[in-house]
Amino acid sequence: MLADCEMFPPNAIFNTRIDDASRFPAHPKSAQWIDTVGRAVPFSTDWGANDNPADYSTYYGMPINVVDGTAATTDWPLVSFDFATSGLSMQRGWPDKSDCAVPSGSGFDIVHGCGALPASQRHFPFPLPGKVLAQGGNCNDPNACGDHPVLVVEKGACRLWESYFSFNLSGQWYSLATAAWDLKSLSLRPNDWASASASGLPITPLLAKAAEANSGEIRHALRVNFRDAALALDVAWPARFAAGGDNPGAIPFGALLRLKPDFVIPADWTTQAKALATAAKRYGLYVSDNGADFHVQGEPSAAWDLRTNAQMKTITMNDMEFVDLKAITGDPRFSRDSMAASW
Repeated sequence: MLADCEMFPPNAIFNTRIDDASRFPAHPKSAQWIDTVGRAVPFSTDWGANDNPADYSTYYGMPINVVDGTAATTDWPLVSFDFATSGLSMQRGWPDKSDCAVPSGSGFDIVHGCGALPASQRHFPFPLPGKVLAQGGNCNDPNACGDHPVLVVEKGACRLWESYFSFNLSGQWYSLATAAWDLKSLSLRPNDWASASASGLPITPLLAKAAEANSGEIRHALRVNFRDAALALDVAWPARFAAGGDNPGAIPFGALLRLKPDFVIPADWTTQAKALATAAKRYGLYVSDNGADFHVQGEPSAAWDLRTNAQMKTITMNDMEFVDLKAITGDPRFSRDSMAASW
């Protein structure tokens, strides 16, 4: 749950336990893929305890914005996919494979494929100026601030909006790509569409969140990144897209990584570390993006215990295995366009 919204239905693959090794055995290529990364590579917690976006030199992680769709939280600004008019960058995005918000009655509807819309109708619920949280904090230079995604949960309507490479330049919002999901739906993005993540998967539901970790139980999968050379230009369900160089035989986007059942979680670990390790066993980690090896992403929060980061680093790729999901994908009711893992 986030902002009173369920992060997709309970039978979505991201909310499905995969720790029954008799039903979900190790993938036939698990050992090969583990060796591709390196067995000694540690679990890296890609988030920090500084939650002040103004101090963006030490602001690590992917923060989550919450809006309620009203003028008090967002004015539904227009978004441009062509940075040329900013005078600061010549980047051009992918409106044809992006989602926009279009005025409809007193609200806004999701339209898949912004390229078919006139520029005057391409809206996105970025929070009000001064309220926006983005990866990279308040850094606002498209030439220096990295991917700079903005993640937005629309409370009430329970919709998820995520944008990639987004900057507000002289009052105009620019993005390379935007994506939206109805959190009550099981629909994945169209095939061959990325999102704010190269895999086309949502980011927000898969982030490690301090409040969940503090509760002692995380009831969803996490997201993990690997370097480009460890990734194939190939897609495994539930991913929709692949990006980067082509490394045949390497790890496909969407592959599922799991902490081995025989890994003993130390009793003296923090509540947070125990919750993260248990989630890695029960729900796993989906290969979501190009990045650094075995980097698991979460939100920046002062509630993170620094001991948690150190304890998670003692888990290495040798303690992990990739999972075979044929028990789901081989079911006659299975659809590649749906995140449904049970029926």
